[in-house]
Amino acid sequence: MSVPGTPHVDLNAPPSALRDTLASACAQWGFFQVSNHGIDAQLLQSALGASEAFFRLPLNDKQALSRSEAQPWGYYDRELTKNLRDRKEIFDAGHTGDVPWPNKVAHFAPIARTFSAAAHALAVRLSVLIAQALQLPPQPAQRLMDQHSSFTRFNHYPVEDLLAGTRAPAAGPLGISHHTDAGVLTILLQDGVSGLQMQHQGQWMDVPALPGTLTVNLGDMFQVWANDHIQAPVHRVLASTTTERFSIAYFLNPAEDSVIGPLLAAESSGRARYEPIAWSEFRGLRALGDYGDYGDEVQIGHYRRE
Repeated sequence: MSVPGTPHVDLNAPPSALRDTLASACAQWGFFQVSNHGIDAQLLQSALGASEAFFRLPLNDKQALSRSEAQPWGYYDRELTKNLRDRKEIFDAGHTGDVPWPNKVAHFAPIARTFSAAAHALAVRLSVLIAQALQLPPQPAQRLMDQHSSFTRFNHYPVEDLLAGTRAPAAGPLGISHHTDAGVLTILLQDGVSGLQMQHQGQWMDVPALPGTLTVNLGDMFQVWANDHIQAPVHRVLASTTTERFSIAYFLNPAEDSVIGPLLAAESSGRARYEPIAWSEFRGLRALGDYGDYGDEVQIGHYRRE
């Protein structure tokens, strides 16, 4: 089911209109498309092109750059979501630590770094604007400009299962099973091939990529900041069956030593609905499920007060 009414946020809109649109989009959807975002269109196309060039490498070359529980950056082709192997392959690149960039795609690293820097600036700007629209203190979002553990994920959803016939866990039916994003906010560059869906009013609905826009969704930590006045949207990606799909996600995450709790507005000083959440612990527990079946994934609901 398509969603022609998915909110559109124009960052060149007058401040009052921008604030109202953001507040409505976050409260009712948790997803929106942002235009006039300031990231050059050529950079976006170059990032998708570099990503495609990497994923065209032979599987052995990509697997030689594989990430692990000890080394979080690099290639991975057997990530689990809801204990099911996703029908995708990815490359993760953080802003700190050693990223095993592919030597055979020399332009991948510089383009990825440039894209990540631009996406980070936009993500922080949006987080500050959203906090103001929700009448939350903007300072925690502002601190993310310099203190954060964000990363960029390059995604490829192939038509065929790359690991069919191997000893890898059997693939699930979806590109990515249903989930919420753990961090503050996600910016997604889509290639125009449909597949992303969100759960809205009890139904699964398509989240299309509109020309000239980037797709944005809120994460768990923003939900905690807002004390449940907004919700991190549940979303999934359908498996690619006829046309492969590429996307690039930038995950804006708190600093490793952050402790996240509700930021109650002065006029809404109700009871905090969450215990303080140590980000490094929360993210670490969520990441365990990427590599093996450890039972139910930890969710922010585990920290909700009765």
